[in-house]
Amino acid sequence: MEKLTPSVLVAKLRENQNNNKTLKSLFASQFLGKFSNEELDGLKKSIENEIERREEGVIAEHINFLLEKGFTVTK
Repeated sequence: MEKLTPSVLVAKLRENQNNNKTLKSLFASQFLGKFSNEELDGLKKSIENEIERREEGVIAEHINFLLEKGFTVTK
């Protein structure tokens, strides 16, 4: 059995996309049932961390924009 790495998972998802490119339903129906509870918990934590990282990036972009326009930004 092939080791499930992030790149293998992405490749499998793309390989199995339907014509509508609906990854959410595909992922839920084809992959989630194959993960253990511990794996799902780890996946959930990783997704939450990625969302937080992206949100922080958006905030940093907004702060930089405001600073460039001469505003003072405080938290």
